[in-house]
Amino acid sequence: MINMLLDDVFHKIADEKNESIELLCEFLKIPSIAAKGTGEQKSIDFLSRVFEDAGFDFFTAETPGNRVFCAEMNVGADKTLMFYNHYDVQPEDPIDLWESPPFEPTIRDGKIFARGVADNKGEIICRLQAIKAYNEIFRNHPVNIKFIIEGEEEIGSVNLPHFVKNHKDFALKADGCIWEFGGRDGDGIQQVYLGVKGILYLHIRTKTIGREVHSGYTQFVDNAAYELTWALAALKARDDKILVPGFYDNIGEPSAEDMKIIEEFPLKEDLFKENFEIENFRLNLSGLDLKKKYFLEPTCNICGQWSGYQGPGGKTVTPNEAFAKVDFRLVPGQDPVDLYEKIRKYWDTDNFHHIEITEWDGYPAAKTSINDPFANSVVNVIKEVENHDPIIWPMVGGSGPMYLFEGVPCISIGCSHSKSNAHAPNENIFINDFEIGMKTIAKLIHEF
Repeated sequence: MINMLLDDVFHKIADEKNESIELLCEFLKIPSIAAKGTGEQKSIDFLSRVFEDAGFDFFTAETPGNRVFCAEMNVGADKTLMFYNHYDVQPEDPIDLWESPPFEPTIRDGKIFARGVADNKGEIICRLQAIKAYNEIFRNHPVNIKFIIEGEEEIGSVNLPHFVKNHKDFALKADGCIWEFGGRDGDGIQQVYLGVKGILYLHIRTKTIGREVHSGYTQFVDNAAYELTWALAALKARDDKILVPGFYDNIGEPSAEDMKIIEEFPLKEDLFKENFEIENFRLNLSGLDLKKKYFLEPTCNICGQWSGYQGPGGKTVTPNEAFAKVDFRLVPGQDPVDLYEKIRKYWDTDNFHHIEITEWDGYPAAKTSINDPFANSVVNVIKEVENHDPIIWPMVGGSGPMYLFEGVPCISIGCSHSKSNAHAPNENIFINDFEIGMKTIAKLIHEF
């Protein structure tokens, strides 16, 4: 009888797919860009309406920045399932590369195109509609459900620590959390992410002289562009070894379970090469060496660097200022505060004291063990819904504030795909994946 009712839930999800798409498209029309300070109130109003319609209690938590929307359906169950999402999206730039307006959702080739459809509004509506369908068939559900939907994830979740600190009873009391992102690889296989790397992000500036100088006098002055370039080059060797003393301290050896996952991980190298439009991976790595580098090593990356004249034609000057943005992806055991201090000390003792770190932020890595019961539940549900084993990622290369939810096992799954173009023009998801995602969430609620 129970399985028959779950089939009814799946039929309801399929029958009401167009209604779910319409709701998603309404949400996608809101340009909620935290970096530009737009869309917060309209997003809160939308979420308040749709979650109230679904039978949730809700509140909005104030922070020094954008508010956090919180919803709960407490049925007095022994277990609580939480969902972490965000209503803010990336800026739409470069606008000229979009084939349709980014905030006018468009359906073509079986996909929905719009900014935020993959990251992260599609996941919010997918999860909400699955819960609604389940409740309408079963009239109740076997777990308590919480949603935390912040509005600043795309600018580093700068005020989420404030929220968690002031709402511990809500944020830290759950038996499992489905994280914000996830999807399929290039072959259509669902992926399960057990964790995220940490991050340290630096904004860097140097000023060497009072004003730009004619390049004929460059022997007399320090060139800001060169000074910054040398300082950045001092961070990392060409073999990717990070040169800051103590940078690798506190990184533990991988566990046997992690190594097993890494060794068995089906890294589809040809698909990545095609997607990145390259012939070989960095340092000509492949196989297990490439996988160990990706999953187990921290990174140092220049995100942007600029100085001097950049207009048309020539202008022979020696720049007086130079700027850069640098990120470090961190692995478990590394502390961004500790690493910031080590970088500052390293530059100061290597004659780069004039390099100014004008702004910085970051947070540590976080991950859930594959042996955690919640992880097992998620994997088993995907096997049943998808009829295939998912690909298990011990950790993804990106970062997120998962570390804040200490004690709550967090797993990432979702309805995007390998070419969803999150953060890029023509962001999209397949409608079919959206529907399967709803069925997966309904099944997880049922089994959890």
